[in-house]
Amino acid sequence: METVWLIDATAYKKEISQELLAIKKDYFKIKAYARKQRIGAHVLPVQRTFSTGLLRIATLLHRIGYDVQYYHLNDFLEQNMAELAKGCPDIAAFGCVCPTVPICGNLAEKIKSRYPAAITVIGGAHVNVALNQTIKKFPCFDRYSFGYDKEAAGRVIGREINREIEDEPYVDYSILPYSLNEYDINIFTTLGCPFRCAYCQDGQMPYLEHRLDGGLGMIQEQLALGKLVHFFDSTLGYCESRLFEVCKALQALKHKFVLSCDIRAEFLTEKTLKALEDAGFREIRVGLEAADSRVLEKNNRKILPDTVMDKIKLVRKNSGLYLTLYTVSGLPGFTLETYRKNQEIYRYLLETRSVDEIKNAQYVPYPRDNMDLTGKGIIWMEDKWENYDRQSYPVYETKELTRQQIWEGFLDTARTINRAWLKGWGLGSVDELGNEELYPEYIVSNYLGKKV
Repeated sequence: METVWLIDATAYKKEISQELLAIKKDYFKIKAYARKQRIGAHVLPVQRTFSTGLLRIATLLHRIGYDVQYYHLNDFLEQNMAELAKGCPDIAAFGCVCPTVPICGNLAEKIKSRYPAAITVIGGAHVNVALNQTIKKFPCFDRYSFGYDKEAAGRVIGREINREIEDEPYVDYSILPYSLNEYDINIFTTLGCPFRCAYCQDGQMPYLEHRLDGGLGMIQEQLALGKLVHFFDSTLGYCESRLFEVCKALQALKHKFVLSCDIRAEFLTEKTLKALEDAGFREIRVGLEAADSRVLEKNNRKILPDTVMDKIKLVRKNSGLYLTLYTVSGLPGFTLETYRKNQEIYRYLLETRSVDEIKNAQYVPYPRDNMDLTGKGIIWMEDKWENYDRQSYPVYETKELTRQQIWEGFLDTARTINRAWLKGWGLGSVDELGNEELYPEYIVSNYLGKKV
């Protein structure tokens, strides 16, 4: 029986600037307070995650007779590989995101030096959109896995998977090295997205349906009551009709979990809000990437700020849902005035408690094959993929803004959010929260900066 190591490098510890770290610590302290007030007592995240896509590949390989051993990148970095790993791998495959590709290249070379006969493979979301660049920059790998499920699994082992294997593999959670309660649970009902926003790769993925309940019914007996379960569909169910089917399936489970989901603002109606609450959702997350309509149009985002603002009012009027707003700083077309307008809207929304939380991320123009972003105004300044992270110093500048201006705009936006969030709760500073527990969502280390 051949042994396959699957190394999950989709989550990773990172290093951020001390300036941003201070802002983040305040943010997550406020978040712990706000969520407790609005959602009540619930099981906090534990900050260990797994890739559902990689686990589906693991499940397929296990079902056709491979000895599959699933590891996490952080474990490989924290422990001696020889002590952690079991036996000798015939194949060592990494599931990566852009910032972790370089460190996985170093690990692959280390595995090769220790186990010369082992075949090394790299795959994941990054390889799906930047295969040619990955091969060129990291020729140390023997194979490159792209595609999804059977196609990707077949590329890991170097042959086509038997066609008798079901098209939709179940997810065998017993393959994971830790119990499910030691993970944050992120599941999906569909992959892919009918929209084509310029800053997101979901629209490039083939549409894939999973179970209506995302597989929650299979694992609910293993999870602690009150545990957070997030549905990471680009928009829950992919379309409105399937959204109602998803909600009906979840309601039938009679579960006791705190559900959250990502959903497009245009899907929100009185009817969908009721269905979401009846299904056990306590949080919804919608996007308002910029207050400037011209920026949104330039980035293929069709729903404009006025529509989102109207939907925010609809949510507040017709539900008790915790409403999180996704925002992105530094998109192509951003100017200093864009930052100012954004911050003005964020202040209003948080100070009036029209939304419960605003997640602000930095735009990252991830490298993709056959896509030139110069027409969008992107000027590349960095080719070290480990820096392609939404909390890092920008890897680009634009015709309108320098890298430093983009960075300062991001930091200033983050500070504005913290101040407005506190004001909305009648607080003047985080010190007034006392010893409120820090919401455990941010891990800081120097792993991406050290040699393996």
